[in-house]
Amino acid sequence: MANTELILASEVTRIGQDPRLLAKRCKRGEIVRVRRGVYVRAGYWAQITDRERHGLRAAALVNTTITPPTFNLQTAGLLWGLGVIGVPDHLCTVTEDPNGGRSKHGVRRTLGSTDEGVAQVGDFRVTDKHRTAVELASRLKFGEALAVIDSSRRKLPLREGRDGGAPDIGDWNKDTAWGPPADTADLAAAVSRLTSMSKQTQAKRIIEMSTDRSESVGESMSRAHMIMLNFPVPRLQGSFTLRNGRTARTDFWWPELDLVGEFDGAGKYLRNKLRGNQTIQQVVMSEKARENGLRALGLTVVRWDWADMMNPRMFSQILNDGGLRSLRAA
Repeated sequence: MANTELILASEVTRIGQDPRLLAKRCKRGEIVRVRRGVYVRAGYWAQITDRERHGLRAAALVNTTITPPTFNLQTAGLLWGLGVIGVPDHLCTVTEDPNGGRSKHGVRRTLGSTDEGVAQVGDFRVTDKHRTAVELASRLKFGEALAVIDSSRRKLPLREGRDGGAPDIGDWNKDTAWGPPADTADLAAAVSRLTSMSKQTQAKRIIEMSTDRSESVGESMSRAHMIMLNFPVPRLQGSFTLRNGRTARTDFWWPELDLVGEFDGAGKYLRNKLRGNQTIQQVVMSEKARENGLRALGLTVVRWDWADMMNPRMFSQILNDGGLRSLRAA
């Protein structure tokens, strides 16, 4: 696999130069060591995201092994664009060797098939979308698992207007999952191939609670926390016609209470693609006008961000202030 950003010691040797010069350049801070025998320019490394750095490490592994690795779990999930939270500090690969499931040199190997449920995504061999989503769902905590399955089922048109188009297959920093949305039948088939009954049970539960209408990881995590705190489940993506004739869509809606909820992700304000090239001030003013328009319809609006949602007491208070009551006592 070719990656124009990678500097391979083997290529330096092939053109007749001394590969030891790479180590000296690395000590001077000119290049960064990605993996043994693989480097990248320090300036480029500094400007890319953690997800893109993970992708470079994956590319470095492909370039330094005789047998192409099959990536799975979080590494495959990041390349598919699933709702994986965070970036692992190791590459995730699958092996059929019962004695090979050990982690070393930044690679974690898990036992599994390297033939069934495998796909080629760009330059990488990975577990397919359904298998990746289900295997992650069977291992992660409830909220993170729900975010992964929701993202696998998400219909791309929901995001096209917000992101401006389909994701690039080779992009490790996707906002939207690559390829057609997964349906529950294909996910169920992937569940049946799990070797552990407890993992099958967990994955089935997550799939039953998942939806194709959640538009972000933050929305999925918010819904998961509502479920765990035993609050009434809302409708998703409510649509309202404001008095100025514009349409406003809300993340969450409880029609019986005339209550809408909004998750405020940082990307809405900080990322150009999500802002539609508006300034941060313009986005804030637009959100304020939109919220006032919803209130003018007689709706109560509650908002929260990631920190609020991850604090059960704070999140419960925000929902309580909007008129919601936990069903736990009942």
